[in-house]
Amino acid sequence: MKFKQATLVHRVIIKPDVPGRKTAGGIILAQNERMQAVNSDRGTMYMIGPEAWKAFGCKTPPVKVGDKVYYSKYGAKVLKDMTKEDEFFILCNDEDVLVGYSDE
Repeated sequence: MKFKQATLVHRVIIKPDVPGRKTAGGIILAQNERMQAVNSDRGTMYMIGPEAWKAFGCKTPPVKVGDKVYYSKYGAKVLKDMTKEDEFFILCNDEDVLVGYSDE
């Protein structure tokens, strides 16, 4: 699935953290358990619209593509890539990105 960045305007696309089909211990996760993870509240910034955060006075976005973020899961829309079985994206407004973080 390819997104056109100019059409995002003030929105962002986030790649949610989705567990694999198997856990490290070998347990196979059911599809509904994996979907619950898609509806969690964290992921990796995938694409940023050209006008994101400019309404708030930011000249540059406070996060960049590749940064890990927490987002408001109730303001987001889940997009499923129909060409790939387990490819999901989150579309949300710039204001729904709550905070960037690192694992360090």
